[in-house]
This record gives sequence, structure tokens and C-alpha cells, in this order.
Amino acid sequence: MRYSVVGLGKLGASMAAAIASRGFPVVGVDVVQQSVDKLNAGVAPIQETGLQEMIAANRDRLHATTSHEEAIQASDITFVIVPTPSDQRGAFSLQYAQWAFREIGRALAHKSGYHLVVLTSTVLPGATRFGLAPILEQESGKRCGRDFGLCYSPEFIALAVLFVIF
Repeated sequence: MRYSVVGLGKLGASMAAAIASRGFPVVGVDVVQQSVDKLNAGVAPIQETGLQEMIAANRDRLHATTSHEEAIQASDITFVIVPTPSDQRGAFSLQYAQWAFREIGRALAHKSGYHLVVLTSTVLPGATRFGLAPILEQESGKRCGRDFGLCYSPEFIALAVLFVIF
């Protein structure tokens, strides 16, 4: 299996390095060129205990880009771990996830074969199915479940761990 991780912040960079440490190739995607350049140079893009050592030890399996297209074409599974800050009402804002899903959908339009997208960013119930899945379908011209998979597997949930397959 080949992996991609969209969002190379504290959680995404750590996830990419952890997957690579298990022997899998990983393409990281970020909109911040400096984060991409650091990872490609074998340098941790953020400060996290043990991350620099893990990146250095697995550098041959880690690559970063600003291109969602490149990452989707080079992987079978994409983890999306972008910020979901609180909005004015106290709900999670989907603005970064929506942008990432548009880019992923556009890349899926050019991909042959099945691809799995895993949202790990924290969102409210229903956001994946009703707010983000339609974006992937619209941008890719493909059907969720038939042409690509989508699931929600949050990194951090205080009350329970959820894994929902659509």
C-alpha cells in the first residue's frame, strides 16, 4: 500500500513519519512550501518529540509536495488531517477540509482505480457524509462507495473512537 497525508502540521507530519516507519511509502501534502521543503530535506517541519529522528530514519520513504494531484496519483490511501478551528458559533469550521477535498476530488478525476480517503480531522457528526463527500463526488465526477472510498477516523475524540465507513 502507498499512502498520502494531506496536512503536514503537528499531527499530519507525525502520522506521515509513523506510516513510513512501518515500511510504507508516504507522500505528504501541504500548502506551506516551507513545510514541504523541510520534509524533503529530511527535517521535521514542526517540533514534536522524536519526530526528527523518525523522519531521518525513514527519509527514503518520505516525500512531500504542494500538489494534491501528485500525491493522489502516487498513493492508494489518503489521510486528511487539516485544521478544523472553531467558527463564530463554536462549531468546527470545514473551510480547510472543503478546500482539501476539492483538490483531492480534482485529482481523483484523473485517477484510474479505487482510492480511499480517510478524514482524521475533527468534525461534527454528518459533516463527512453531507458536507465533504458531495465535494469529492462533484469534483471527481465519481461515486463514493463505487469509485472511491471515504471514511471518518478521527485522531482525537474525548468520549469514544469512531470509525464510520460510507
